[in-house]
Formats: sequence, C-alpha cells, structure tokens
Amino acid sequence: MKDLETFKAKLIKEREEIAFLLETLNKEETDVLREEAYETSDWANKYELREEFHLQKEDLEKRLELIDKALKKIENNSYGFCENCGKEIEEARLEIDPAAPYCRNCASKF
Repeated sequence: MKDLETFKAKLIKEREEIAFLLETLNKEETDVLREEAYETSDWANKYELREEFHLQKEDLEKRLELIDKALKKIENNSYGFCENCGKEIEEARLEIDPAAPYCRNCASKF
C-alpha cells in the first residue's frame, strides 16, 4: 500500500477544506436568513433556504465524520481495511477516496 503519510496528508487537507466550507456556510446562512427576515414575510421561502443550508451542512458533516474515522484508523494501524468484510481496500479506491470505509465489493452492496 502507498505510504500512509500520503493518505493522511490528503485526508487532513480535505478536512481543512471542509471545515472552511462549513464555517463559510454557517456565516452565509446567518447573513441570508437575517436579510430574508427584513426583506420578506414569506416564511415558506425562509424555511426553504434554511432547509437547503441544513442539507448542505449535513452532507459536509457526514464527510467530515468519514475523514475523522479514517484518520483514527491510520493512528491505530487499521487503515485500509474494509469495515464490512475486513479485507484490504484496493489502493486505487483509496487514492480516489482516502476516507473510503469499504472495499469496492462491499460498497456496491450498500
């Protein structure tokens, strides 16, 4: 398997990018919803905006969880093994997604 430090560096970089995106999204949400409160009494529109921000943040937070899990696996020497079957995850798969928790075969079942 490729040097674990390479995968770790990719994961840390992505984690930093997601943390920045979440921070930006939280600020944008606050700003947009504050503007909406003053500009319109259309509560349906405000609800829709809030829901859109929530879904975006939820996706980013799920990805962050996968990254944190992968980083912990690197630390305890269990990185690169499928959480379902225990077999080694293909290196090509990890190069595409270093936070992948499943081998290609198991991932196709979910």
